[in-house]
Amino acid sequence: MANPARGPAQPGPRDWRNERAAAFRREMFPYLRYVAQSGLALLLAAIGITLIAGYAGLLSDMPPAWPADAVGVGLIFFAAVYIPLRSYLQPADTVFLLPAESRVLSESLFPAVRRSALAGAIRTLAVFAVFAPLYATAPVTASAAPSHPVGWAALAAALGLLAAWNTYGGWQERRAASSTARLALRFARWTVTLLSAAALLTKPLPAAAGFMVLAAVAVSITARLTPRHKLPWDRLIAEEGAARRRWLSFLGWFVDLPNEAPAAAARPWIAWIGDCVPRSRRFAWHFLYAKTFLRGEAFGAFWRWSVLMALVSLFAHTQAVDMIVYAVGVIVGGLQLTELGRIRFAEHAAVVPLSPDGRRPAASAVIRTAGLAAAVLLWLAAGLPHAIASPALWLPALAAALAWTGWLLPRRSAAADDEDEL
Repeated sequence: MANPARGPAQPGPRDWRNERAAAFRREMFPYLRYVAQSGLALLLAAIGITLIAGYAGLLSDMPPAWPADAVGVGLIFFAAVYIPLRSYLQPADTVFLLPAESRVLSESLFPAVRRSALAGAIRTLAVFAVFAPLYATAPVTASAAPSHPVGWAALAAALGLLAAWNTYGGWQERRAASSTARLALRFARWTVTLLSAAALLTKPLPAAAGFMVLAAVAVSITARLTPRHKLPWDRLIAEEGAARRRWLSFLGWFVDLPNEAPAAAARPWIAWIGDCVPRSRRFAWHFLYAKTFLRGEAFGAFWRWSVLMALVSLFAHTQAVDMIVYAVGVIVGGLQLTELGRIRFAEHAAVVPLSPDGRRPAASAVIRTAGLAAAVLLWLAAGLPHAIASPALWLPALAAALAWTGWLLPRRSAAADDEDEL
């Protein structure tokens, strides 16, 4: 009961965060029915059935040279280094919550970090549980696999601790005052995770666990000696905005949603391609869309997905797996590119003296160029090793991918829409 002398009880940071989380779910969940109606669930089910069939095939007939060590290290690495942290902070919160910084840390953020660590450990252990039968069967790693249940339990505990430490290391990265220090700590954390996963899966467990602990302690001490903020308001607000934009971008594949202003990235290694667009009024929209795509979040998600699919295919060395990876990579990558057609340019509409008629053809041209380039490069990684032996399979696959990214998706993006506005 509230003290009458002090007035009604004020909601604490934990209650405030729970209310924000509930509001976010209420805002996003109504759109999930459009995702279910789109056929994505059927596509994911088909992919899952295919992967299960391939998994069973590997268990029953394991190739002698199948790289179980590289596959296992990659799976554990990606499962452990993924450390999302939803703070639900907004820019205006710094004005009202800064006086309660200690309470925000103890009642809101620290519990969120603990939940993230637990989720990371469970995710990593789930991945390891799926991989463990392959790990124990493959000739490459059979000798390194534990021979007793106690050894399996100890290995699982070490992997879970590695994932939980990644959450702690990620929190220390967010607190770093310098962006250079933050990148250096992230590189150190990723290196320790990769080397520790390789050691745990291929070396004797006592020595591997000792190396993991020493390396993690060294990085943690370095992080504590680095100048840092008590609570990294700006970093958490930026991450929360990026998480919200990713949700809206994903839902935007299935229903027209008002997207938030995207964050711009320099990316000098790829942004120069936009400068190759002819400088004329005819190609003005092409230049604007190309620059927006190359420096926006859509390209970041697109190139990361394409590189991941290429790496998976390079390590797989199996035609069935490579074909699945190629099909999924091209389909999902193409859907990511369609996000470019929903950019409004609302902030610039009043100052750009251009006819809106050229917007959709320009967007479709950028989608076509990026889609064709990704389809060809992914085919070189996944299909080229098998194309000589099985041209009847891989040449039609390339043709279908080029038709999907070079004709169907741009055609849909260029279709007239009466409700489309600047």
